[in-house]
Amino acid sequence: MSGPRSHVTGLAVSAALLLVAVGACPSPLRYERKDLTDAEFKSLTMNSPDFCDVNLRDGEFLRCSFYNGKFDRCSFTEPSFRDITFQKPSFGNAAFEYPSFHTGSFKYGRFENVTFDGTRFYNCDFNNIVYEYGATDDLHLRNCTGRDWYLERVQVRSLRAEYLEAAHGNWRYCEFDHGSFYSADFSFSTMDNADLRRMSLRRCDLSGTRLENCDIRGLTINGIDIEELLRKAGH
Repeated sequence: MSGPRSHVTGLAVSAALLLVAVGACPSPLRYERKDLTDAEFKSLTMNSPDFCDVNLRDGEFLRCSFYNGKFDRCSFTEPSFRDITFQKPSFGNAAFEYPSFHTGSFKYGRFENVTFDGTRFYNCDFNNIVYEYGATDDLHLRNCTGRDWYLERVQVRSLRAEYLEAAHGNWRYCEFDHGSFYSADFSFSTMDNADLRRMSLRRCDLSGTRLENCDIRGLTINGIDIEELLRKAGH
């Protein structure tokens, strides 16, 4: 593609990348083994796109909607997402490195074998997401919402979550290491076989929440050492 930065605004920019003008793309589009470094996606709607082994380094996504999209073995390094809608997206074996998401939706999304490094989510909706066999490092969530999450065998390191709504979630075999939740709603959630080492929860709603077979070494809630509390209670 010509120029220092590729502009994807609904116009044909090359034989390798074709997007249709105003409105939704008329048929599912597939991108396989493409290098879309510095690509710009602006004010675009795509139905059932299929991205396979695509490099989206330094991409810019602004006011776009992706419905039933599939992103397999894709690399997202330092992209920017703003006012983005992902409806029923599927991410498999994908890697996100230092992306930022501002005001987005991932409703009914599925993430499998996905890694997030240095990721920032602000004002995002994660309603009914499924996240399995993944890892996050240096993750920041602020003013994010959602319910009915299902997370299984996910490693969460250096987490910072503020004003998070995650009620009715199901967390299974997840590992949390060095992180904090501030003003988070986990009401009526279940954590099964979770490792909560060195986690701190402040001003959180844990009403109706169940912790089953969890490692809570070093866990504090409102300044209370829960492990010590349980030990005194004979557990």
